[in-house]
Amino acid sequence: MLVACAPKAEKEAEKEKEWRYLYDLGMSAYFAKNYSEAIAHFYRATKVDPEEPKIWNALGNTYMAVGEFRKAEESFLRAIQVDPTFSEARMNLGILYFRMKDYRKAIDNLKAAISDELFDKKHIAFYHLAKVYKEMGEVDRYMEYLKKATAYNPLFIEAQLELGSAYMDAKEYDKAEKLYLSLLSNNIRRPEVFLSLAKVYHETKRLDKAKDMVRMVLEDKQTNNLQRSQAYEILSKILIEEQRRTMKILEEARKRKEEEGRFGIQVAAFSTKRGAERLVERLRRKGLSKLDIVEVSGIYKVIYGRFKSRSEAKRELERLKDMEIYGFIVEVE
Repeated sequence: MLVACAPKAEKEAEKEKEWRYLYDLGMSAYFAKNYSEAIAHFYRATKVDPEEPKIWNALGNTYMAVGEFRKAEESFLRAIQVDPTFSEARMNLGILYFRMKDYRKAIDNLKAAISDELFDKKHIAFYHLAKVYKEMGEVDRYMEYLKKATAYNPLFIEAQLELGSAYMDAKEYDKAEKLYLSLLSNNIRRPEVFLSLAKVYHETKRLDKAKDMVRMVLEDKQTNNLQRSQAYEILSKILIEEQRRTMKILEEARKRKEEEGRFGIQVAAFSTKRGAERLVERLRRKGLSKLDIVEVSGIYKVIYGRFKSRSEAKRELERLKDMEIYGFIVEVE
């Protein structure tokens, strides 16, 4: 019996070695996006060992990548048939049905994968389940499963960024900011994170912070052309809003000046501020109010009143002379 078993064990070992070699070649081609070559290697591997679910799963992923959805479905179903506990193939079948817009089957398969406590890629299943519910218009469930995806793997960037974008769409800018800052604190300093934060700060009118984030995007060597274009678009909006703010401030100052009056009476000028302050104190004791000290090139001018017209200021100047207070009319900035 031992003699009979030995050749059988050797044959099984040789078969495993062969399919693994073809499988590894297929995976290398798959990651290089050479899908024709990947399919050929995986298909040969299925001929060597048609009972190995990993091969069928890999073949299904490759068919899905090239849009051969029916062949991908057959491959995933074969993987599950060979090993009903193979949750990764079940999840991938759910992702396939999502892409085929068969949402009920997508939900059933994704939830089946999630229910397996031994499955170590639940975050991916939660993420795609969220996307299914988004397409179905069930926003609450979309957010629920998106949060689960990020909770099960806080460094799952794709889900984190989508959750941040969902917060932005809901105008929950504080939650979006907290999420993006959390990524930065975990040393995930990528252009898309900086760009998302720039959008948050722009929407919440914190323009200086928005400009800082735009600068980080533009200085990052990983930034692609689309991200760079989006950063410049945000920067352009910021500059326009800053210009509007400046114009608004100037307009408000102009209106305030018109309301308060643009003419005043300069009653004295001093080389020290203390001298000007002493005069102000004396004049206030005489009953004058609306006294200001204006510093220009080291000279401290004491200005009395705000008058809308020069004639109004002139009448007040005559009244001051009766109080033995002398000065002259000036335009007040």
